[in-house]
Amino acid sequence: MTRAFTLGTLVTRCRQRANQATNDLLDPNEWKALVSEYYGDMHALIVEKGARYFETEATITGNGSASFALPTDHLTTIGVDALISGTTGPRRPVYGPIAVQERARLMGTSGAAIYFGLEGANLALFPVPSSGTYKHLYVPQPADLSLQADSFSVDLINIYGERFVIWGVASVALHKEAASQARAMVEHDKAMAQLEYWACLRALNQPSYRVQDEDDGMTFPLVYG
Repeated sequence: MTRAFTLGTLVTRCRQRANQATNDLLDPNEWKALVSEYYGDMHALIVEKGARYFETEATITGNGSASFALPTDHLTTIGVDALISGTTGPRRPVYGPIAVQERARLMGTSGAAIYFGLEGANLALFPVPSSGTYKHLYVPQPADLSLQADSFSVDLINIYGERFVIWGVASVALHKEAASQARAMVEHDKAMAQLEYWACLRALNQPSYRVQDEDDGMTFPLVYG
């Protein structure tokens, strides 16, 4: 489910909402920078509500390294899976983040990873795997749209995300023109409330289940967030 527009189309709609379709009070790069700023706000709102809309995976190959550099666009980790077979699964969860006490006990050991931990700009696996493939599920940082081409596709999720960004940008443009921001602010705040409500509903439909681990009888979370 997406509601995507090109960056050029978004800028045009923002200019129209601000009654600046033909004047040059803001240069093209400033329009894009404002779109990028409000897109980042929208991204943060969705992530903070736990809606799990913006997610991607990175592949980690066990090679004896104790830790692996986080992706350059990493914002927060959802979880880590170990591939049991094939390139897509089946999988088993790697539990975490690991507690400090467990980390101390497992440091220097090797074998199939059971736990993961975030350590600075790295993701560590415990024990240290010398082989095997792991999938790191994480939320990336929002894209910086300020230097993207007009043809760059921007996913605004739904009509509320679209209105959130467009009216937010319009309010700033109207401020720079010393025009009334009243309607733009009302429309932006209304869209924000509707977007938050949508994100909360999505999050509620993604409960955290707990499963019994067959190895040690302990209970661990299978789904995070």
